[in-house]
Amino acid sequence: PAEVEDGRGESADVTLLNISLSGLLIEGGADLLQLKSPAAGLPLELKVHFGIEDSPVHCHCRVVYTQRQSQKCMRYGLIILSIDQHASDQLHSFISQSVK
Repeated sequence: PAEVEDGRGESADVTLLNISLSGLLIEGGADLLQLKSPAAGLPLELKVHFGIEDSPVHCHCRVVYTQRQSQKCMRYGLIILSIDQHASDQLHSFISQSVK
């Protein structure tokens, strides 16, 4: 589970489907569809909050891919724009352990 937040402060609960050092694949329902960029024509950027091994991870991402699964379900591919060093280290460790 994860939470995403747009620049207006609106948020949605989502599920992380895939995670890498450079991006995330999330899936969510109708509340995800309500998130908007601050101005028309600008890409949607989201703050993403989730946990890895009981530690919080917060990152700033941009939507680079969208896929509608059904009328009430969307998938967004996100590229990570910024993440603090500690969270990046946790992410790297988690991915390395998952690949083994």
